[in-house]
Amino acid sequence: MTSKILYLFTRTPLHVGAGASVGAIDQPVQRERHTGFPIVPGSSIKGVLADLYLIDRIDGLRSDDGIALFGRQDHEVVKDDPIKGHRSGDVSVGEARLLAFPVRSAKGCFAWVTSPLVLKRWEQATGKNIIWPNALPSGAQIYGDSSTLAENETVVLEDYALDLKGPFSPGADLASVISDAAWTGLHAFHLCLISDDMMAHFSRTACEVAQHVSINDENGTADDGKLFNQENVPADTLFYSSVNELRPGSLAKLNVPSVLQIGGDATTGLGFCSAYLVSNPLTA
Repeated sequence: MTSKILYLFTRTPLHVGAGASVGAIDQPVQRERHTGFPIVPGSSIKGVLADLYLIDRIDGLRSDDGIALFGRQDHEVVKDDPIKGHRSGDVSVGEARLLAFPVRSAKGCFAWVTSPLVLKRWEQATGKNIIWPNALPSGAQIYGDSSTLAENETVVLEDYALDLKGPFSPGADLASVISDAAWTGLHAFHLCLISDDMMAHFSRTACEVAQHVSINDENGTADDGKLFNQENVPADTLFYSSVNELRPGSLAKLNVPSVLQIGGDATTGLGFCSAYLVSNPLTA
C-alpha cells in the first residue's frame, strides 16, 4: 500500500479539543492515553483536507476528485448521479503524532525536545534513520548543543535542571523533514534528546493554557461565571501523519496547500500550520 507522510509544523497555537475537562483545564487538547503526548486526530486532518474539495459549501457538495478521495455521505447525493448512497474514500489519514515539542529554556530561549520512543516510532513509520548517541538518556539527562542551551554542563528546561551528556546530531533524515525557515535555521542548535519520562512530563505540562470568557450576545459583555481555561499545543510543534491510498493512484489526486488551519478558534488565529506532504521511503 502506497503512502505519504504529512508533516504539520504549528505556526500558531493549536487546539483540537478532547471534549472532556480534566482538573483545572476546562478544554484540554486530545492526547494519547498511554503516553500523554498531544495528537491531531486523523478525522480532523481528513475533514480539513476534504473541505478543500468543496464546490458548494451550502449543500456540502464535493468535486469528483473530492468524492473519490474522501467519500460521500447520503446527503451529498445528487439526483442524476448514477452512484447512489454512501461512498467510502480512496485515502485514509492517520493521527498526527508528536515529533518535536518546544519547551522554555533558561539559556537560548527555547529547546525542541524529542525522545527515543518518539524517534523510534518515526523511524518505523517512515523508514528513515536516526544517528543515536552511544547511550540513550535516562532520568534527568539530555543531549543537545552545549553552546546554545547549556551553562556549566546543565540545561534548564522549564523548572528542571538536566545533565548534559553530549551533543545530539540525529543526521540528515530528521534535519530535512520540513523546509520551514524556523526549523531549518534553528534545529541544529535547539533540538535535544531527552528521556521518554521527561518527554511525557513536558508534553503534559508545558502546553500553554489560555483563559477565555463567554460573551453575552445581547449586551456584548462577559457572562458571569463563564470564565474557562483552554489548553493549546504551542506554536513550533512538529507532528507527522501517514496518509495511505486504499485504491492505486489515489494519492496523485491529493493536493495539500502549504498552510492548513486545523482545530478550533480559527477566527482568533489558532491552528495555522505549515503542511508538507512528502513521499514515504517505505512505499516509494
